[in-house]
Amino acid sequence: MTQDDLEIQILLWRFTLLRGETTLADATCSEILMKLKSAIENKKHELAQRQANYG
Repeated sequence: MTQDDLEIQILLWRFTLLRGETTLADATCSEILMKLKSAIENKKHELAQRQANYG
Protein backbone atom coordinates (compact mmCIF):
# COMPACT_ATOMS: atom_id res chain seq x y z
CA MET A 1 0.00 0.00 0.00
CA THR A 2 2.69 2.54 0.94
CA GLN A 3 4.77 1.90 -2.18
CA ASP A 4 1.90 3.19 -4.32
CA ASP A 5 1.13 6.27 -2.24
CA LEU A 6 3.72 9.05 -2.24
CA GLU A 7 1.95 11.01 0.52
CA ILE A 8 2.19 8.05 2.91
CA GLN A 9 5.84 7.46 1.97
CA ILE A 10 6.74 11.09 2.70
CA LEU A 11 4.88 11.10 6.01
CA LEU A 12 6.58 7.86 7.09
CA TRP A 13 9.97 9.36 6.22
CA ARG A 14 9.22 12.54 8.19
CA PHE A 15 7.97 10.51 11.15
CA THR A 16 11.13 8.38 11.09
CA LEU A 17 13.23 11.54 11.30
CA LEU A 18 11.05 12.89 14.11
CA ARG A 19 11.27 9.72 16.21
CA GLY A 20 14.84 10.37 17.28
CA GLU A 21 14.05 13.92 18.34
CA THR A 22 10.98 13.45 20.53
CA THR A 23 9.60 11.22 23.23
CA LEU A 24 7.03 8.58 22.39
CA ALA A 25 4.29 10.67 24.00
CA ASP A 26 5.20 13.69 21.86
CA ALA A 27 5.34 11.59 18.71
CA THR A 28 1.95 10.06 19.41
CA CYS A 29 0.35 13.49 19.35
CA SER A 30 2.44 14.88 16.54
CA GLU A 31 0.91 16.52 13.53
CA ILE A 32 2.85 14.17 11.26
CA LEU A 33 1.42 11.10 12.94
CA MET A 34 -2.11 12.49 12.68
CA LYS A 35 -1.58 13.23 8.98
CA LEU A 36 -0.18 9.73 8.48
CA LYS A 37 -3.21 8.18 10.17
CA SER A 38 -5.53 10.24 7.96
CA ALA A 39 -3.63 9.33 4.79
CA ILE A 40 -3.77 5.63 5.67
CA GLU A 41 -7.49 5.81 6.42
CA ASN A 42 -8.09 7.57 3.10
CA LYS A 43 -6.09 4.92 1.26
CA LYS A 44 -7.99 2.11 3.01
CA HIS A 45 -11.28 3.74 2.01
CA GLU A 46 -10.08 4.15 -1.57
CA LEU A 47 -9.04 0.49 -1.75
CA ALA A 48 -12.33 -0.68 -0.23
CA GLN A 49 -14.27 1.37 -2.80
CA ARG A 50 -12.17 -0.06 -5.60
CA GLN A 51 -12.76 -3.60 -4.33
CA ALA A 52 -16.53 -2.97 -4.03
CA ASN A 53 -16.65 -1.72 -7.60
CA TYR A 54 -14.80 -4.76 -8.95
CA GLY A 55 -16.00 -7.38 -6.48
